[in-house]
Amino acid sequence: MLIDRYITKAQFHAFAIVFISLAGLTFVVDAFTNLEEFINHAGEGGGLALVLGSYYGYRLISFFDATSPVIALASAMFALSWLERHNELTALLAAGITRWRIARPAIVFAAAVSLVAAANRELVLPAVRHHFARNAQNLGGDQKTPFEARYDHRTEILFRGRHALLIDQTIDSPSLLLPPTLAHYGPQLDAQTMQWRSATDTRPSGYLLTGVREPSDIDRIEPINPAVILTRSAADWLEPRQCFVISDVAFEQMIGSANWRQYSSTPELVQSIANPSLGLGPDVPLRVHARFVAPLLDMSLALLGIPLVVGPNRRGIFVAVGLCVLMTVVFFAVVMGSHALTTGDLFSPSLGAWIPLLILGPLAAWRTQPMWQ
Repeated sequence: MLIDRYITKAQFHAFAIVFISLAGLTFVVDAFTNLEEFINHAGEGGGLALVLGSYYGYRLISFFDATSPVIALASAMFALSWLERHNELTALLAAGITRWRIARPAIVFAAAVSLVAAANRELVLPAVRHHFARNAQNLGGDQKTPFEARYDHRTEILFRGRHALLIDQTIDSPSLLLPPTLAHYGPQLDAQTMQWRSATDTRPSGYLLTGVREPSDIDRIEPINPAVILTRSAADWLEPRQCFVISDVAFEQMIGSANWRQYSSTPELVQSIANPSLGLGPDVPLRVHARFVAPLLDMSLALLGIPLVVGPNRRGIFVAVGLCVLMTVVFFAVVMGSHALTTGDLFSPSLGAWIPLLILGPLAAWRTQPMWQ
């Protein structure tokens, strides 16, 4: 129908304008704040334009994930308010077209944006999340960052070290505190560097320790079963003064990076919950449940805002925009408050993720009910 194409085209244009404007403003401010770092890295990064394009190109994907529900609502408000401003909404209603029929293209557009955002979270962001680990101060990944001690709950080894280096996934001056079950190797392992190695067909995943200082006779120590620490006496692929510590705590998890929590796919998050080495709190199960709830919450946000323009009790455009902003603040306050109570162990992860929908879903249905009349 002509009205569908007309409203969808207006909403698409509004979405593009708002998205580009917000992203451009955010990135321009950030670029000028960190301009010196970008210029210093331009020589090895292929030029300033290429460095900026690569850095903010990937962050544009993350920006879409964070802002798509709000921008979809803003574009719907703009498209429908445009009809109101030019008295086209009154003409459509006078022609016998129902409010729900007028709002349908905006609702379908919001649903499409929600599905694209869900696909982005599951397919695109996990594939490029390593690019988010480097900020403007560490574009090359060659700057050392302080390393906080991390515990492997399966092997009961406490990993300690001085600094972490992203570019080659190493930790310098590692000092691993060993549990009583591994007292065969001594109280701790001290080395010059420790590097993450993914699992292969011939060995499991873990960390290669090079330049082992303690115990000094590491090359002659025979591994014990079940094997947690491999030495040169049992693994001929190791060099002198090297050993291999088996661990399922990946490097980005070992250094406490939030990227793997925020940008991993749902199957990866489920696997991490089942990983006994991590000992995760309620935040990761909460994120898994929130992934399933997110599209429904996005639609609830759209259905809460659209009746402000199309509903029978229409007000002025500026009043509708103000009420929409207030409603959006309340929406995110409910969602973030529920998540905060979950991380504070007051709610279970499943309850904390679904409570916002149980509150906002019926409210959205109640708000849209007059449009059916």
